[in-house]
Amino acid sequence: MQAFYHGFKLYGSYTRKDVCRILNWAKDESAVVYGYRVKYNTCPIFVTYKKDENISESTKYDDRFASPTIFNWQTRSRVNIDSPEVVAIEQPETLKLLFIKKSDAEGSEFYFMGEMLHKQSIGTTITGNKGEKLSIVQMFYEMKTPVEAKIYDYFEG
Repeated sequence: MQAFYHGFKLYGSYTRKDVCRILNWAKDESAVVYGYRVKYNTCPIFVTYKKDENISESTKYDDRFASPTIFNWQTRSRVNIDSPEVVAIEQPETLKLLFIKKSDAEGSEFYFMGEMLHKQSIGTTITGNKGEKLSIVQMFYEMKTPVEAKIYDYFEG
């Protein structure tokens, strides 16, 4: 029997549009979700695990599993620890849902990895396209359901 969490099948694949629909958002906002979106006390987070070498410096986020139970994630650039979206994401009542695809070669669908619990946030910087330092927030999460070994190995391999 497959486990469902908040309408999503664990390790099932979904597009951004599917996620907006399943979360019962008033309208399809998939075109503006990009990496994440905080709305209605929910925050779906979409991660491309293996980033293309040719993407801009300011989007080479260091999103990765530290273990099957810990996920490290970075906000978009030009966000700081006091930004309203960071404050909202940190709230325990904000549902944080992780969706990952291994690379852009997998198309537009992401695997639902489960719910995450916020543990810590650290303000830091990332190098921009012109070498400038851009603010970013590194967030550390605990996976509510540990990632199965074969799924973890798939993303790490």
